[in-house]
This record gives sequence, C-alpha cells and structure tokens, in this order.
Amino acid sequence: MSIDSKKLSYQLLYISALMFAVFVATSIAADSLAISVGLIGLIMMIASRQFRFKRSDMPPALFSATYFWSSIFSLNPLNSLMNFHYIWHFAPYWIVSRIKDNYQTIIKVLAVFVIVSAFGVYFNAFFCLKPANIFSTSLSHLHLSYPSKACAPEGFSGFPSYIGAIMLISTFFFGALGFFAKKKLYIITSIFALIAVVLTQERQDWLGLLVGVLFVPFFVRSKKIWLIYLIGVILAVGLSQTSFVENRLRYTLHFTKDPDIVIRFAMIKASFDIFNHSSITRKLTGYGPHYASKIVHDDTVVFYKQLANKYHINPNANIATVIDNYYINILMSAGLVGLLFVLTAFFMLLINNIKAIKYAEDEKKSILIGMSLGLIAFYVASGFDNLLGSAQVSIFLSFMLGINSFALEN
Repeated sequence: MSIDSKKLSYQLLYISALMFAVFVATSIAADSLAISVGLIGLIMMIASRQFRFKRSDMPPALFSATYFWSSIFSLNPLNSLMNFHYIWHFAPYWIVSRIKDNYQTIIKVLAVFVIVSAFGVYFNAFFCLKPANIFSTSLSHLHLSYPSKACAPEGFSGFPSYIGAIMLISTFFFGALGFFAKKKLYIITSIFALIAVVLTQERQDWLGLLVGVLFVPFFVRSKKIWLIYLIGVILAVGLSQTSFVENRLRYTLHFTKDPDIVIRFAMIKASFDIFNHSSITRKLTGYGPHYASKIVHDDTVVFYKQLANKYHINPNANIATVIDNYYINILMSAGLVGLLFVLTAFFMLLINNIKAIKYAEDEKKSILIGMSLGLIAFYVASGFDNLLGSAQVSIFLSFMLGINSFALEN
C-alpha cells in the first residue's frame, strides 16, 4: 500500500500544531517534541514540492536571519551555529502557517491551556509553590499566602517575565476574539490571562498592557469600548491599593532605590560604552548570541557599583549575566544589521496586519486586531527585558504568528 506523502505531511503539521496549542504555554520541553513532528511534515512538504513562500513569511524569516547573522559573526561561530536556535525557535511559524484549514480547533485548544497555565501562576502566587512540585508536597505544607515578589510567580514557566509575556499577548488576542465573536471561552481566557499578567508582577508587562489598552480605540470602533475603559479604570484603581502592586509601583516611582532598575541603567550604560569602543565590524555584526551579555557583564558591575554608591543602595547586589533589553541585546549580539532586521520585522508585522484589517471580516478580523494589540504591548515590554531571547517566548510568539498568517490570507 503506497503512502500519500502530501496528505501525510499536512497531517503531521496539524498534529504538531495541536501539540503546540497544548504545550506552548505550559511546557517548553514538550514544545521540542512538537517542533520535531512538525519539521518532519515540513521536510515532506518541501520534498513533494508543495511548499510555497508567502508575503507574510518575511517577518519570521527576518527573525531567523537575525540570529543566523549573529551566529555567523559570533566570537565562536561554530558553537553558535550548532545551537540551531535560529531554526528551532521560529519553526512553529512555518509549521502552523502551512495548515490548510480547521485552525479554529487549534485556537480553542490553546485557549483551554492558556487558562491551565494561568492557574499555574495563581497557584504559584498564592501558595508560593511551583505547580510542578504539587505532587511532592503534602497538603499540610500548603499555606495560602498573599502574593509577593519573593514567591516569583512563574507558573509552568522558568521565569515570571516569560509567562508574563505569554499572558500579555494572550490577553489581547483572546480579548479581541471574545469581543467580536462573542464567545464566552475566549472572554474567560482573556480575563484569566489578564489576572496572570498582574500576578507575575513584571512591570514591563504592566506597561505593555497599558500601552496596548490605549491603542484599542485605533482598532475598535464601538461605544462599548468606553464602558470597558471605565471598568478598567475602576479595576486599576482597586488593584493599585493592593500591597504587592503598590510596592512595585512605589519602587518604580522611586527607581533610584530599586536595585533591579539601577542594574538596568548600568547595563544600558555598559552596553553603549562597549558598542562605542567596538570596531566597525563588531558594530555591524555584534558579538554573537550568549557572548554579548558576557562581554557587557563586567562593565555592568563596575557601573552599578558607581550608581549604588551615588544612590545609597546595596552595592553588592547579584547581577545576572544578561542584557535585559531586547533591542540593546540585539544591537550587542547581532550589531546594527541585526537590529535593522528585527525592527523591520516588527514594523512589517504591524503594517501587514493593519492593512489586512480593512478587508478582513468576522473571526479573521478579530485575530488581526488581537494580534496587533498584543504585538504593540510586546514591543513595549521588550524594551525592558530580553523576551525573545527566551526559547519559550520566541516559540510562543512564532506559533501565534502562524495563527495570524491565516487571517492575512485572502
């Protein structure tokens, strides 16, 4: 019996997409399995000459090109190239965007597991225990506590900032779907994701959320929006009175007393100082993924100690070897060329969506509006953390852009 390779390739892509919908917000380890299945389907599709490039492919291709460029000119090119992150992190887009139909099921499955992921954040926030450890902890050791930064609510993710970014995009994506399609599942998902964004206590996500909300009237023409704004203002005022939100806002306003913020200032100063003293070649190509942060780290420590003495805060704070600003991280790791690639990709994603919104209808229009608002919020948040440097966030965004591509068709 002969195997229909064309049919099998699409089946593998669809199975992979469903796996992403289940795991993309809950398990980075399982994402790797989904990518493996999907890549087999993609290879079969290419071998049978079914694969065709689309206009919407350009931004994801630019992301991959950025990291490939960075790897080629890395301080250790072989090691960087063999990491294959420039393929692995953005493979979900090429897998999901090639599915022919029935993407609605994938969105519904994703909605359910975004809710599951949000519950993981709640559990972490209120019991100060990671969801993965629930089966190894006796019930007698479970004690309800008030959310605090000490618990670092991360849910099923590795870091609060990563799950916060995922929930940030999900808030707008499912919020728009629920608003236009009037489906309770999507509205509930958006609310659960929104609460998770608040509980992770990541200020860059709060700022991204605020900016995204401010852009809503540019995409939605409805009197109901002003009612939603009113409810939002009431909720925001109420939340600002809770201790964990109030503490984070107070430290933000008095940023010179917050070591986390001062460390970011030191990191930015160190990055630009090293960039200014770099050769023309390194200014154009960067130092490579994982190497830029190592080069910047020592100078960050020096500048931080200077600022700590100036602002009278702890000069011996623990400073991680990271660049907590996606745009500066790209500048240092991929140079001016890589930064141009990324900014072009970000710009094209928004422009393509905005143009398509004019002609899209019903569910496709909802997807485009939700993703546009989510992207705006994500762009803002990325200015304060290296979000796409995370495999979990880049895989999630790549997956969502694959869904977005369905709405760009026709």
